[in-house]
This record gives sequence, C-alpha cells and structure tokens, in this order.
Amino acid sequence: MTVAVSSDSMINPRAPGASLKSEFVAFKVNRIVEAASHLFYERGYSSCTLDNVASQLSVTKPFLYSYFRNKEAILAAICEVGISEALAVLEDVLAHQHESHRARLAEVVRKVGRIVIDRQEYVVVYQREMKHLSADDYKRILRLRHSFDHQIGTMIREGVASGEFRADIDPFIAVWIGGLISWIPTWYSPTGKRTADEVIEYLVEAALRLAGAE
Repeated sequence: MTVAVSSDSMINPRAPGASLKSEFVAFKVNRIVEAASHLFYERGYSSCTLDNVASQLSVTKPFLYSYFRNKEAILAAICEVGISEALAVLEDVLAHQHESHRARLAEVVRKVGRIVIDRQEYVVVYQREMKHLSADDYKRILRLRHSFDHQIGTMIREGVASGEFRADIDPFIAVWIGGLISWIPTWYSPTGKRTADEVIEYLVEAALRLAGAE
C-alpha cells in the first residue's frame, strides 16, 4: 500500500508532535524527492524512469511505490516543495504584526529568495516540467502559488493604506514580485560574479521599488 505523504512531512519532518515513525517516513520521502529532483533536473522528466531513481538511491522500484503511486506523484511532490516552504515563511513573517509592512515585505522576499537559491534544482524542475502533472495536481499547486501572490497583494494593499507604499501602487504588483523571485534560477549561478547574499539584497531592493516603498 502506498503511504500517503503530504508536502508538510517533506518540508518539516521534525514538526512538533511528530512521532519517530513519521520522522523516519519523512526522511525516506525526502531522500526520494531529492534524488528524483536531481535526475529530473539533469536528464529531464520524460527521459528519466523510476528505475533510474531507484538505482540512484540503491533501492528497488517497489520501495519507491511504497511511498509514491507513480513517477508523476514524485514530480508533484517536487513541484510543491518550494511553494510550500515559501508559504510557511510568508505566514511566519505575516504573524509579526508589530513590524512595518515594508519590513515584512523585505523579510519575505529575502527568505523566499534564499529558498529559491537553495532549492534551485526543484524550482527549475517545477518551471520546466509542471506541464506533466495531472490536472488535479496542477490546479492544487497553482492554488498554492495564487495564495502566496494574494497574501503579498494584501500586504501591499495594507501598506498603501498605512502610507508605507505609494498610493498609486496596484496590489497586482505582487505577481511581478513573485515572478522576480521564482526566476532567480534563470540568471543566478553559484559560480557567477555575484554571491547569493548580493543577489538576494538586489532582489529585496527591486521588490521594495515595485511596491513603491520609500
């Protein structure tokens, strides 16, 4: 029987209250997702088989089926990792009501930018291979992305109302900010001239300008 695995278990296997068994399951799921992400990134989703993933992990294909029903389910898990982590960061930052909207926007962009850099292979696989997802998985992951954009838009709207952002800024600019973050892998390289920290700070400055922050 295939184990039901949520993105939360992949992201935070040591969540409060997690049992030793659930931590062990999450560890194995993480290993499968990590190995598959690297193979899909290097070879492409269509060119990679579950046999390749099993070989990479030195396990059998039935072992993979005990956690994922098929290759597409592994792809869905890969595609969901980045956006789920980004939403967790966003919700944590939004909870800091004592901070200004400007400070919270900067912190979200900074932390999510770091996720995108750290999860670069995952993000590239998501952007390149999402077309292979089932309609249900595609819609579900797209809803997560829309939730992120919507909450950023709400933050910008509240920032405009409080006078922290320019009055003529449309909350739709959240989509542009999200795009800036998600396309980091197209132009950032660990061997490039700019460090990850420099890239992230440029990103924060650009997002604040888009939001009309002084």
